[in-house]
Amino acid sequence: MWSLFGILCVTGFALALPLSKNSATPPLVTIEGQGTVSGSVADGEYFEFYGIPYADSTAGSHRFKAPLPPPTFTETFVANRKGIKCVRPLGQGFEGTEDCLVADVFTPTLDRESKLPVVVWVKGREFEANERELSFENFVSEDLVVVTLNFRESILGYLCLGTETAPGNAGLKDIIAGLKWVKANIEQFGGDPEAITLIGHGSGAAAVDLITLSPMAEGLITRAIAQSGNALSPWAVSRDNLKYAAQVAEALGHTIENIEDLSELFSREISVSALMGVINELDLTDNSFAFAPCVEREDLDNEEPFLVKTPFEIISQGEFLPIPLITGFVDKEGTIRAEEISDSAWLRRMDNSFEEFLQVDLAFENDDDKTKVVENIRQFYFDGQPISQNAALNYNGDTMIIVSAIREAWLRSVSDQSTAPIYLYQFSYKGTLGEPLVGPIKVESAAHSEELAYLFYDVPLITDTDEIPEMDLRIRDVMIERWTNFVKTGNPTSRTSQTVWQPFTNETPRYLHILGTEEEAATRLESNSVDPHSDLKKFWDEIYAEHFLDAENSWSVQVKDDDDNTELVEENPTAAPDDNATDPPTTPSGDDDDPTTTPAPSSASTAVGYTFLIISAYALLDKFHIIQLLL
Repeated sequence: MWSLFGILCVTGFALALPLSKNSATPPLVTIEGQGTVSGSVADGEYFEFYGIPYADSTAGSHRFKAPLPPPTFTETFVANRKGIKCVRPLGQGFEGTEDCLVADVFTPTLDRESKLPVVVWVKGREFEANERELSFENFVSEDLVVVTLNFRESILGYLCLGTETAPGNAGLKDIIAGLKWVKANIEQFGGDPEAITLIGHGSGAAAVDLITLSPMAEGLITRAIAQSGNALSPWAVSRDNLKYAAQVAEALGHTIENIEDLSELFSREISVSALMGVINELDLTDNSFAFAPCVEREDLDNEEPFLVKTPFEIISQGEFLPIPLITGFVDKEGTIRAEEISDSAWLRRMDNSFEEFLQVDLAFENDDDKTKVVENIRQFYFDGQPISQNAALNYNGDTMIIVSAIREAWLRSVSDQSTAPIYLYQFSYKGTLGEPLVGPIKVESAAHSEELAYLFYDVPLITDTDEIPEMDLRIRDVMIERWTNFVKTGNPTSRTSQTVWQPFTNETPRYLHILGTEEEAATRLESNSVDPHSDLKKFWDEIYAEHFLDAENSWSVQVKDDDDNTELVEENPTAAPDDNATDPPTTPSGDDDDPTTTPAPSSASTAVGYTFLIISAYALLDKFHIIQLLL
């Protein structure tokens, strides 16, 4: 255990002791402001350090606040604490600790003169859901330093009250603190503080993308990769930051009349088990998350906000970091909800009450408008038929990830920062290595998370290594080559593939298609395609042009008693962006005669009010629990 004596901000530098990988002496690194840490050598190949605190414990009065500086060590800190996790709900029960803000470091050298490019990995929750441990050996063997960061999740990371108790976005501020720690100290682990690439997948990808939109990240990263998630995903930023906070408070037996009541309640030391027990019982069908990043208020004393505009505003106005970005998706992203969709009762519920399953970034002036949109969506995805598993997968994959990835590529390409290249990809390959990552529904093309097997698993996940198809190994080689070259140079080049991956631009919206079957890939592994999913984009552009609900916030609640019904009325929502901010840029669809436009927020986005529901643990069926992959 480390001492809290002399806590200092990590603004200095670290000292590393040169050491052979074959030495019996543990590798030592001395971090100025903290102390000396000792690591180990992994299989005689590279150095590894687990569980180094980059910030202090978040327990107590700082539970929902920005992280504190890291502790100092009075003796050598043994960095061997594998598997530390932050607290999060599991649908039934929870796991993790509040003393979790740690970094793991993997490096091929401790020579500070090496200045190797650095990868900072922001994990999503899909990895634990699949119970697979990532390996970064493929990256370290390419002379990269890899750092992974823990950060707060669920209510502990994203309770957003706009008060001193819970200003909001604590989890994202954790990542910023981790990046500052990396920037200050990575040179002593052999890394280059001026060449840091942030990579994430799923919920981690949304966090990565959001960080590229925050002024807090300026100077901390040089490149970014967001796989199967982005800042425009409907679940990425809250449309209702107080709703579930009030529901949790009420379920814990407290009457809430205003924001001060909420703030006072959450300033108490409520047990983690009580919080997680309530959150596990929240019923979410619209692919949103009870606690998500929020647009913060700017007028809190002594609190630097992470995000004060919506992602749509920031991207539309070109105010993101001017750094190269890779983003993309797999064919069957909807398998992220495979556990629910595999349940016939869930499908019946979706079929009978489809309005419940509309994504949260839609708003309607009246029921007639809503009915019309529902009919259009049902016709587009289900052809007027009962909802099948495959159709449900397509709908969820499109609305959760694919559509927003394409929209963001278009928005970035027409902004003032379009000189920073964006590389878009679609991963379709259905091989053997990724099979253990596939959920209960088997699909014929790549499922959510499946591409990770070709990047982050060195040890094959099948029993007999002789059974690995040659095509799997070729796909793995080209994926690793492109990703590592992007980390090193900002350009995802490959000598293995004959295809040149060109940036996505407004004039030529190119994307890399990693082909789907061995037959397709027999002559080439990839194709450089143009205008991704134009029909899909056109369909959703038309809907969003009329019904897009941008992220918004609220900082006060008022209880009304109307026929014994309790209603929370939101006040002071985020003002709708001005006309200059919301005029959508015209983006070509690939057909000069049929241009499409990027949708602007609807006036319906100012609609407020919702009915408050008292949570009962017995009111929900276990089969309707949502696995919260983000928060």
